[in-house]
Amino acid sequence: MTKELVEVLVPIPLEGKFSYKIPSGLKKEDLQPGVRIEVPFGKRTLIGIVWGKALNSDKTIRYKNVIKVLDKTPLISKELLRLADWSSRYYHHPLGEVISYFLTPILRKGKAAEFLKINFFKLSIQGDFLDIDKLSRAPNQKKALLFFRRENKELSQMYCKANGISPVTLANLCNKGLLKRYSKELIPERSKEKFLEGQNRVLTKEQKKALALIKAKPNKPFLLNGITGSGKTEIYLRAIKEVTDEGKQALVLIPEIGLAPQTEERFRRYFGDRVASFHSAKNERERLDVWLRASKGYLDVVIGTRSSIFLPMANLGLIVVDEEQDQSFKQSERFKYSARDVALYRAKLKGIQVILASATPSIETLNNAFTKKYSHFKLTKRATGAKLPEFISVDLRGKALKEGLSEELLDSIEVELRKKNQVLIFLNRRGYASSLICKHCGWISNCKKCDAHMTVHKNPAQLQCHHCDSRKNIPSLCPLCSSEHFLSYGIGTEKLEAYLRKRFSSYSVLRIDSDTTKRKDSFKKLFSKVRKNHPIILVGTQLLAKGHHFPNVTLVGIVDADSGLFSADFRGTEKVAQTITQVAGRAGRDKKPGKVLVQTYCPDHPHIAKILEGSYDNYALRIIEERKKSHSPPFSFQAKVQAESLSTNISRNFLFILLKESANLTSLPSSVRVVGPLPSIMEKKSGLYRWEINLFSNTRTALHQTLDLFQTVLNKPPSSKKVRWLIDVDPYSTL
Repeated sequence: MTKELVEVLVPIPLEGKFSYKIPSGLKKEDLQPGVRIEVPFGKRTLIGIVWGKALNSDKTIRYKNVIKVLDKTPLISKELLRLADWSSRYYHHPLGEVISYFLTPILRKGKAAEFLKINFFKLSIQGDFLDIDKLSRAPNQKKALLFFRRENKELSQMYCKANGISPVTLANLCNKGLLKRYSKELIPERSKEKFLEGQNRVLTKEQKKALALIKAKPNKPFLLNGITGSGKTEIYLRAIKEVTDEGKQALVLIPEIGLAPQTEERFRRYFGDRVASFHSAKNERERLDVWLRASKGYLDVVIGTRSSIFLPMANLGLIVVDEEQDQSFKQSERFKYSARDVALYRAKLKGIQVILASATPSIETLNNAFTKKYSHFKLTKRATGAKLPEFISVDLRGKALKEGLSEELLDSIEVELRKKNQVLIFLNRRGYASSLICKHCGWISNCKKCDAHMTVHKNPAQLQCHHCDSRKNIPSLCPLCSSEHFLSYGIGTEKLEAYLRKRFSSYSVLRIDSDTTKRKDSFKKLFSKVRKNHPIILVGTQLLAKGHHFPNVTLVGIVDADSGLFSADFRGTEKVAQTITQVAGRAGRDKKPGKVLVQTYCPDHPHIAKILEGSYDNYALRIIEERKKSHSPPFSFQAKVQAESLSTNISRNFLFILLKESANLTSLPSSVRVVGPLPSIMEKKSGLYRWEINLFSNTRTALHQTLDLFQTVLNKPPSSKKVRWLIDVDPYSTL
């Protein structure tokens, strides 16, 4: 008689579920869906997730036994299992890998799903009655035993250490049977203290109206579209309060780790210690503790980056996606999900609301609002009463620049610093220079692994590729002609910082980019200097563009406004407008008026002209009309199939064979337009040659039917020996 089988998901890049026998030592009741188990897989032992009971068995297959059950109760709820299933089907990614995103790294390794355990000690009966003089030759043990008798209770190892009792002394007393040692989970207390401040803060008329509309339609996605500084955070804080007052939880997604400290600090002022953040800058133990606290209902609010959308929440009542347009919400590797879109589906499953907040909503989100799929409210005034900054165009044509800076911008910096104000200079390009060039023969510091130049860095001195992270020393001689004379071409934030330090030597200059914010708490330390409100120059990339409140910044200088304007990506102009609007929003947020100097070689370009009007919404309407005419998203649905290998011919031929074999199975839906195979915009990256097929369709159904057909061919065993392929649904970037 065939034993009962259980379906298991394992974290490997293969489609399907795997069946295992339930050995006689295990009960069926222990193998509930969502429980972790150990299973043999080939020559390895993997941590799998129980999906359910296997409905069919094949007598020709010799099924392996489940080795061990790791959890008493499911770690992944039925609701989250449904979310994982949808995510796998929508993004056409193996369910076994998708489900691993619902666990923290510690849990994926099979460790216990429990809080940190701490050692405790207490007197044994023998230790309580021992003649203390018998320890005269061990003075430290004698002192420790007297301490335990005086305290007359169980003591933690940390408490003992704080009172001069070493772990070695405690171990010796345990070995002699004088102390008993045991461990306990450090379970956090359920603090009732919350909404500590803010309840007396007066909302503006617009804020009150927005909050009323959010309450009126609690089950419909809500676009909170407000100009920079209009108080969007205050509105969703109040909305979260409504939810937590009902005993429910809120999940707040933010695009950058750098926003976490200030966001968490602000939320703690409202909700006390019932708030925590979840992101990759935390260590594995810290992430597990947040995961556990959220799943057990010990937290009211979790603030996190994109992976937080998969966190278990005991009673989720609201999801907020702040800066919803940000491309950081889209995973760029392997499982290419959008946290914003997964949030919308999770809310649909749960029957709760999603608030999408942004000063520059994505075109897709705006179109959904205009077509009434989302509720929508526009905040047009800053909460402080401050005016929007003035935009000033600086025409760079025919002008001599100093490290990319015009005299108009340099003079304006001087004026603001003398007024004891702060200045923000924006350039979305880190490093010292874009490339190194030999003056004699024209050699350029190209990356051997990518179709890209290696960026020059001065601290530390090296060449670095910002696509594959290859690094090498800056050569002293040209590799081609042995010349000693090089030219650093282009500018980056590091070069700007060096020049501004020299030009404005009596003032502080702070550079904020991914090179200066690698260490834990680096953001916090940098921003603490800014908040002192001393005259200062901030130089940075898009890390400075969103969410930060610098009340003393009165001037924003945008060094290269044309960057991305002529991109091959159809979203290029949208990204430029969003970035400029967001960066400009850092100026004049408080009592002092602000202005924005936009350096451009194309002041008459229609897109630049629209941006300089200062109204992102008007600009977005223009883009929507252009997308409608060209049948680009959101007026069509897009997916990309990419192949990469060590040879451009292999990658190209792989996709041609894919199209041919798919056509042999069945004809593609007539509504699907196939573009390609074509080389990717950056064909060579990290040593691999990449080709792609782009699919466009008027309906999602037809698009997914085509992708299902492609997967039938792609998942054949011979297809992936020399080629690595991926599917990207709703692709965000062309690189």
